[in-house]
Amino acid sequence: MHIIVIGAGLLGVSTAYFLKRNGAEVTVLESDDAPAMGASYGNGGYGQASVADPWNAPGINKVFLAAWMNSLSGRAEQSAFVARTRALPGLMPWGIKFLRHAKADIYLKHTIENSQLARYTRDVLEEIDDAEQFSYAKSDVGGLIIFRDDQSLAGYVELSKKVCANDMPYEVLDTDALVKKEPSLAGIRDVLVGAVHFPDDPAGNSRVFCEQLAEAATSRGATFKYGVAVSSIECRQSGVSIKTRGGEIRGDAVVVAAGTGSRQLVRPLGIRLPIAPAKGYSISVPMNDWRERPRHVIADMGVHAGVNPMGDILRVAGTAEFAGMRPGISKERIDYLVQLTAQIFPEFAMTINRDEIDPWAGFRPLSADGLPMLGSTNVDNVYLNTGHGGLGWSQAAGSGKAVADHIFGKSGAYDISEFSAGRFN
Repeated sequence: MHIIVIGAGLLGVSTAYFLKRNGAEVTVLESDDAPAMGASYGNGGYGQASVADPWNAPGINKVFLAAWMNSLSGRAEQSAFVARTRALPGLMPWGIKFLRHAKADIYLKHTIENSQLARYTRDVLEEIDDAEQFSYAKSDVGGLIIFRDDQSLAGYVELSKKVCANDMPYEVLDTDALVKKEPSLAGIRDVLVGAVHFPDDPAGNSRVFCEQLAEAATSRGATFKYGVAVSSIECRQSGVSIKTRGGEIRGDAVVVAAGTGSRQLVRPLGIRLPIAPAKGYSISVPMNDWRERPRHVIADMGVHAGVNPMGDILRVAGTAEFAGMRPGISKERIDYLVQLTAQIFPEFAMTINRDEIDPWAGFRPLSADGLPMLGSTNVDNVYLNTGHGGLGWSQAAGSGKAVADHIFGKSGAYDISEFSAGRFN
């Protein structure tokens, strides 16, 4: 069985790897010149296995209104969330669905479903690590969600109780306990009220992992073709035909794992995917001689930023910009991330050499209901692995294995029925 995978980001490479382990002939098509060059390149690297909450939480309508006002007021480049006026008409159909799902009961249900897939992913990562012995700055000390106001902390603790139940351990820390566990935060202890620690949440460098997994898939016989842009997918009685600038590639089935590009690829087939591109930024900063380096990956809910120590590099990620597929890296956005770093690690931020910063910007494929789209479609031999939004790293390995097992109809495979794109019909 020859299966074509479109996309060599985390989702596509994970799918290809497990398709090979299931015995398929696999060809991966990627428009960039290497794997993990899109949203998989510079994300925060935090695997949210405990509480993998979607973005459309109750009250998100106020956040979107504020994001639009930030754009109108000229504060866009210095704000965590931005919605550009020119992008709003194209976002309307998706946005209506997104806001419809921003209800407390739906939000909780989808957080639980996302978290279960993320926990499965954590287990699959361990399986891959045992088999391949990768090295990608993996952390095993867990994640810290830190807060600057009591109300936000209390709300998150309540959510953690419901989502984690008896499946995942967590610990609520006051300020003293937090600084004792993570001394690098001592410089801002006066503005912190506490944290939730998830000891079993993984972290690591997603780009390096993706590159190594692509090598492992290649060694198992998968073919990766880079610099190949797919123009269309045609379904035939005997399988699928993938049209590229270099010609036609035929296979028995195709898995579309092209991130935000998935929507356009499957639309001519009658498959409608409510996905919006949420542009995110990150900076990777050498920690050099910093003695009091952080040990944990940290999500600061007060400034809407995450930091992740990956070897000698500190990854700082944050911001969400709804501006269509506007390419490029804004210098003002990078300056803003340096400012966020200063709000978390003020002393370290003073030592940052701007010339050593590795900036990144990419488009996260955000589905309208906050759940990914996995598995079969209403078109024979066309499968999906996309729409993960900010949870791509948290769910990639598990999604790849689940989709591969689904294609082969393996008994005992992870149930992905709740993630079918048919739920939007």
